[in-house]
Amino acid sequence: MVPPLIGRLALAVLAVTALAVGPAATPASAHSGDGLTQPVLDEVSPLPPGVTVQVAYSVNYELLVGNPTPQPITFLADSGEPFLRIGPAGVEGNFASPTFYASNAPEGLSQFPPQAKPGSEVTPVWRKLSAQPEWGWYDHRLHPTVSYVPPAIIRAGKPAVLGTWRIPFRTGDGAGQPGEVKGRFEFRPPTGSYTMVQQSTVNPAEGVKIQVLPSATVPAVFVENLGPDPVVILGRDGEPFARIGPKITEVNLHSPTWASIEQALGHDPPAEADPAAPPQWQEIADTPRWSWPELRAAAPKADPPAAVVKAGKAVTVRNWSIPYLIADRRASVAGVTRWVPIADLRRQAAGGPGGSGGGGRPLGLYVALAAAVAALGAGGWLVTSKVRSRSRTAVKGEPWTS
Repeated sequence: MVPPLIGRLALAVLAVTALAVGPAATPASAHSGDGLTQPVLDEVSPLPPGVTVQVAYSVNYELLVGNPTPQPITFLADSGEPFLRIGPAGVEGNFASPTFYASNAPEGLSQFPPQAKPGSEVTPVWRKLSAQPEWGWYDHRLHPTVSYVPPAIIRAGKPAVLGTWRIPFRTGDGAGQPGEVKGRFEFRPPTGSYTMVQQSTVNPAEGVKIQVLPSATVPAVFVENLGPDPVVILGRDGEPFARIGPKITEVNLHSPTWASIEQALGHDPPAEADPAAPPQWQEIADTPRWSWPELRAAAPKADPPAAVVKAGKAVTVRNWSIPYLIADRRASVAGVTRWVPIADLRRQAAGGPGGSGGGGRPLGLYVALAAAVAALGAGGWLVTSKVRSRSRTAVKGEPWTS
């Protein structure tokens, strides 16, 4: 299942438009700043020791599961068939299940390959997706079919439960032990937003530009390489992820980081994700310019503690870095993520002191956006999350900045 090129470009244009509107000026609550409901994880029953389960936001809400135990966990579709298996063999997807195909598309699918049939009586077709026993997918049971929030709830300015969700699974081989992941849909009033500030140089070598395009959720990183040596971006596991320049852009099909981006594009994983495997390079653009959504520089998993929100001051909440190689020289794109309270955002929107409502948006951001648009026209593409806050809720709770 590979959407046509026009799908990529449409998503890219939407991403650039969202950034141009003003990514850091969108209020976020504990991550429903656009007024939609947020899925909150309440319970995994039973929770096998050593297994981690989270709800996260990238381009849409995902379920993230890590299972380093010797017993596999198999997740089930509402139609009864297994569609994903995570365990000692890594991660396997059932290519006979419509739910598997939909789980790789942020907004879901309405058409499926002919071999995809729902139902527990359909024989599974298992294919390996990752050598590592961890996976994230767009489980559409986390996405409410109705996202309308009654005006009275919005006026009250307090969290409110609007519904529930559940995802069944079984642990072990064969029929296994049944269980389920359960949670609720919750509205939370806006309290502030995150933004990313790049601190490393934009021009680390002659002819090379590396710029972070901020967002309230997941920023994009833009690279232009007009120099003589390729720029190799390293993925989250230290593996070669992308190679940009001097003439083309390539990606490593075995990179887990690339697999995550393919999912964000609505594609099924093209190869087994294995950071230890030799790189399998594939050209994706005939230009030395490229942009991608960078989760390592994303906003933290939740709003700051209540005391920080109440103080009403902008604070730095995390440091981040993205390593890369130019020839034999190793360096990093580095920066910080800052929390901006909603009062500051409103002043900025109104053009108050320090705001951007009066045309004070940094020139560098517009230059970067123009470069990204130029990359699209040259055959490259840019993908980033919707202007909406990213959220993770762990079963056992997580540190604020993690």
